[in-house]
Amino acid sequence: MLDLLGSFSTDMGVDLGTDHTRICLKEEGIVLDEPSIVTVETRRGKILAQGKEARQMQGRTPSGIEVKRPLQDGVIADFDYAKLMLKGFLHQALGRRPLLRPRLVISVPCGVNSVERRAVLDAAMEAGAGEAYLLEAPLAAALGAGIPVREAKACMVVELGAGATEAAVLAQGKVALSRLLRCGGRSLDDALVQYSKKKYNLLIGSLQAEQAKIEIGTVRETAPPAFMDLRGRDLITGLPRSVTIDQNQMREALWEPVHRMVDCVRTLLEQLPDLLAREVAEQGIVLTGGGALLRNFDWLLGRETGLKVWVAEDALSCVAKGTGIAAGHMNLFRRGQRLRRNV
Repeated sequence: MLDLLGSFSTDMGVDLGTDHTRICLKEEGIVLDEPSIVTVETRRGKILAQGKEARQMQGRTPSGIEVKRPLQDGVIADFDYAKLMLKGFLHQALGRRPLLRPRLVISVPCGVNSVERRAVLDAAMEAGAGEAYLLEAPLAAALGAGIPVREAKACMVVELGAGATEAAVLAQGKVALSRLLRCGGRSLDDALVQYSKKKYNLLIGSLQAEQAKIEIGTVRETAPPAFMDLRGRDLITGLPRSVTIDQNQMREALWEPVHRMVDCVRTLLEQLPDLLAREVAEQGIVLTGGGALLRNFDWLLGRETGLKVWVAEDALSCVAKGTGIAAGHMNLFRRGQRLRRNV
């Protein structure tokens, strides 16, 4: 009976990310791409807005209203708000489709503990899923990037997310070896905020730091460099002020977290058995996630490892597309997975 109902259910892939949640339907591709953020009335704990609407309120909320991020470092940090946020996103993604509870394939970082994995499954079920399964983010990213992961030869994927960096070697459709660093795109933003405070006594917001990273961020010395104005509050006078920062100063600001990410990949490479090391050397390294779009990161990683490195097409959406591919083959995927159902 369960299989019969499943044949009429909606199968969905979910990239439940620190910065963005993306939902992929097997027939339509990505149908939702929203910031993983909610606006909350603190007295009652009620969610007033989520996604893009909530992000627009960041830094502008009156007393008694807070903007919260239910996910941190790639995992759920606030279960209740994560559950409610996901419930809203699922409803938004389903639209007017039949009111059957969807079957979900949800990405999770490699190396997360059993409590963190259980939190994702429980949040999905309480958000309205009929069944929920977990898929390691690097494997999802490889599927979404079009890498033939079921081949015997090993390949290496580095998923550079907002909350975590995950380096993984894949072989025969499985993660053979992986390393998780809870440092990602948000860490780059925080590094620029701290750099601005230390060098200029200027307090800038995380949204402006993110925008500067996107517009002129780089990890390679640049000549002539591009410039950008940073606007914030002077920590001495308390008055609004702006400074001009160039790409080489951005490189300096991002140096520490960038090299932690590079060291994460190098450490994994050093742990590889000889056979896997040879095959990875032949195949090279594929970069996915938003951090892969940081200028010249692929160049830096190639220089530090001596391997070919390239950025996957549509790197931001690879994980979401990969969960959608898995959801599109749900009956195959669910074999060997633990079934979760309502009781």
